[in-house]
Amino acid sequence: MLHTDSSKINTDAKSSFKGIFWLVALALAVPLVGLCINYEAFSLRMIWLPVLWVSVLLLPYVLLQKRFLYVAVATLLFIDGFVNLFHWCILKCPLNASSIFVFMNTNYSEATEFMTVKMTPLLLLLVPYVLLFILTLKHIPDLAFRKKSEIIVWSALWLFVALFFAENMISGRFLRLCVPDVERALVSFYVESKAYKNLKKRDLYDVNAQMTTSDSTLVVVVIGESCNRNHMSIYGYHRPTTPRLASRNDIWVFDNVISANSNTLASVMLFLTENNMDHQRPMDSCIHIFDVLHTTPYKSYWFSNQSPIGLWDNGVSNLASNADVVSFVNVMSSSSMESTQMASFDQKLFEPLGKALSENEKHKVVFLHLMGCHTQYNRRYPRGFAHFKGAKDKRGKVVDAYDNAIYYSDFVVDSVFSTLAVYSQQHPKVRISALYFSDHGENVYDEGDYCGHDYSGKIPHANVEIPFVLWFSESQQASLQSENVCLEQRLHAPYMIDDLFHTLMDLAAVRASCFDDCRSLVNKDFDASRKRILEDGSCY
Repeated sequence: MLHTDSSKINTDAKSSFKGIFWLVALALAVPLVGLCINYEAFSLRMIWLPVLWVSVLLLPYVLLQKRFLYVAVATLLFIDGFVNLFHWCILKCPLNASSIFVFMNTNYSEATEFMTVKMTPLLLLLVPYVLLFILTLKHIPDLAFRKKSEIIVWSALWLFVALFFAENMISGRFLRLCVPDVERALVSFYVESKAYKNLKKRDLYDVNAQMTTSDSTLVVVVIGESCNRNHMSIYGYHRPTTPRLASRNDIWVFDNVISANSNTLASVMLFLTENNMDHQRPMDSCIHIFDVLHTTPYKSYWFSNQSPIGLWDNGVSNLASNADVVSFVNVMSSSSMESTQMASFDQKLFEPLGKALSENEKHKVVFLHLMGCHTQYNRRYPRGFAHFKGAKDKRGKVVDAYDNAIYYSDFVVDSVFSTLAVYSQQHPKVRISALYFSDHGENVYDEGDYCGHDYSGKIPHANVEIPFVLWFSESQQASLQSENVCLEQRLHAPYMIDDLFHTLMDLAAVRASCFDDCRSLVNKDFDASRKRILEDGSCY
């Protein structure tokens, strides 16, 4: 009899071990796959933290011995792991708040284009992960306490976890060190999204800005998208991708300008506000460019060829909604499959720009937000701009399409500058400044066998190296010269567009307490010694 009981206990122990093994394997499978996919994005925390949480989640099952509780634990771990594994396969790193922002800031068309570019055989790893989940459900362990040693082991484990969590909670490190990747990303996203929604609701601040000139002033800001300057011939690229800009002798081409960020939302939320990588405040309480313009005689315009909404209220459009005139010309981003597959070309912005120029306002700031070189590249230009072609392999075809998108953007930007040149001849006394730059770059096989502006580990330089081109009317050039600003000496100066807020105020001849002349590229007191820290924490 004693022999039988002992055998049964041994059998239960083996069954319990096997069940725990499959559950722990389910929790550790994704970080181990991540280790193989990208070692640089892996940390040991991804191994020990899931084990701690498995012990916590098993507590109700161990105490109550209800099978549905175990099934619930396994299901939660599976859903968490499935989401994270998908992200590892696509972006080679664990899920993070930035990815959620980009996803929620993306319409159906952009998501389809993104998946077309990022489709990878690694997604087949989702199949064995589903099978692992099924095996976990088939091996439900019996974790009833039969020995004092079992009680001691489980109690010691729970006590350790409780003390560890409590210590990090008291120290303010709980979210950073004790919360798994997916949940930490969701919490961070929730906190930040509240700030963005509050930004939409809040009233414009009165910053008591003053103009330093009584002359009529026009500032046109052309915001490109996903443009890597290393694919532009005006920056030395071997293909003639920017022949129109290259033929101009009235522009200033800056070759050492970068973005701190690798996605549109984060970049725009910095360069249109007083925030920068050195000093950041919540979005709903920091001063943005429309706060400044609102307290001056300026009339502001925001014309965009990007979609105004994603799956949630778009943070960029929330900010842009504070302009006096707002227009989104891209009407292709509906829920219709047919319409999402259609292109919306940036030349659509010429008409609203013309209307803004024709308005009888003494001071105007016009923002043009381009689709630029956004994926999918072959939809960013009309057929007549398919200048580069003939590649046989997929990689070559992608590069051809991207270079054609650059070629078309060259036409768009050159057309804006030419329009302003004509306007300046008709209105010679108006001080006109025009700026073209990109929100971030794009890695089109420039660094490794990779395409896109997402990254894992260290951010590629291709993701942040952007064009920065200025055009001035003769009256504005004379004004800059009178202020002892020598642009020739700035063409190679290091600059990061998280400080663009101050440069825009300078171009608009506006001053307020939030203005810092050392951060303005067109100010005589510009400080070029600033360290340029990127979003990954590295110094460029």
